[in-house]
Amino acid sequence: MADNNQLLQAPRGTYDALPEEQKYWRFIKKKFNKRCENFNFSRIDTPFFEYANLFTRSIGETSDIVSKEMFYLAKRGEGEPDLVLRPEGTAGIVRAYIEHGMQNLPKPVKLYYFGPMFRYSRPQSGRFRQFFQLGFEIFGEDDPCSDVLAILLSFSILKDLKLTSNIILEINSLGCKICQKDIRKTLTSYFNQYKEYLCPECFSRLAENPLRILDCKQQRCQSLVKSGPQIVDHLCQDCKEHLQKVLEGLDELGITYDLNPSLVRGLDYYTRTVFEFRDKADETRQSSLGGGGRYDNLVEQYGGPATPAVGFAAGVERIISKLKEYQVKIPQVKKLDVFLIQIGDKAKKKVITLARDLTDQGFSFNCCLGKDSLKSQLRSADKFGATIALIIGQREALDDSVILRNMLTSSQQTVKINKLENILKKQLLKAKQASEQKNN
Repeated sequence: MADNNQLLQAPRGTYDALPEEQKYWRFIKKKFNKRCENFNFSRIDTPFFEYANLFTRSIGETSDIVSKEMFYLAKRGEGEPDLVLRPEGTAGIVRAYIEHGMQNLPKPVKLYYFGPMFRYSRPQSGRFRQFFQLGFEIFGEDDPCSDVLAILLSFSILKDLKLTSNIILEINSLGCKICQKDIRKTLTSYFNQYKEYLCPECFSRLAENPLRILDCKQQRCQSLVKSGPQIVDHLCQDCKEHLQKVLEGLDELGITYDLNPSLVRGLDYYTRTVFEFRDKADETRQSSLGGGGRYDNLVEQYGGPATPAVGFAAGVERIISKLKEYQVKIPQVKKLDVFLIQIGDKAKKKVITLARDLTDQGFSFNCCLGKDSLKSQLRSADKFGATIALIIGQREALDDSVILRNMLTSSQQTVKINKLENILKKQLLKAKQASEQKNN
């Protein structure tokens, strides 16, 4: 049984997104949604939990995510298949693509998403057990220009978030089904010579998937990787040409990149192009700001028609951390327009109807109905940052008027309620213009 201390704490690996943090979330969502819609992507939302085998088939049974990090849900009946909280977004979207017959839609099918993912990993800075991802997928095009488009959209999103001056793009190719066989065989032969020097996890990866050794962060394994065979040297001709065209497209766009021959990403479904954005200051390459790649076999692997695809995902919490680190100026939330002040019972009733009318007209308001004195309510108006205070006393309640007080200049006037909307708009516009001049 949990003690009181546990009851009053968020579960380990989670956090509360408090009101003062919401400006970052609004900023990211607004920029991300707008950029995706400008690229003519459509929003998709999939369930927070899926059948477990959806991920074991796509991510790989021996991957850390599947073998160590998935949250399994308790079963309520015998014989029911395992359900897990989704650890990533692509598998569920591919499932939805097949289930709802999206293969019959005009190509390319372009989808984007934003939502929570769940992994039972060790919590640390920037890494949570419940975390949010933004991402997108493009189905139905195998042309290298589709890869370039995915990287362009990814770069544009980060540019909108004012982060591109501090990041670098890394890119590689993992080859297709044909050349991946030769790549794995070559890597296995090389690492077998030094298997006693591998970390315990990479020792097991050697038999399961040697490509994963390239992604190891242990220094001893990285030393072997640097001296080992390069993936690009073992690509088939088609994959070499595909990579070359992707790089030429990036050159055309003026997007600088580093060709990183050990970049593999952490999921088994990737083929050909893989890419990541990382902080230039992160010389150890311990974490990426976002990344993605091509996965041409996944739809077919799930039983759908052969469908080339490419996608991207980024961790929202890491983006927020970078926004703070680089002191990116986040636009302020709209300032409170009106604070309603009432004096007396009749005025209090009038405030309720006025609040309804003001919100219908598009104004934001606040009030403290539990306070009675004019002085205390004016203090509240000031603390909440209201531009205008509307004061209703007994007299104003009887003759359908309000006292309009400009909180910036302390000037005030009596206004009939039927003329209030236009006067409020003018006063708020003047206040906005004065604020902008002051800031400039």
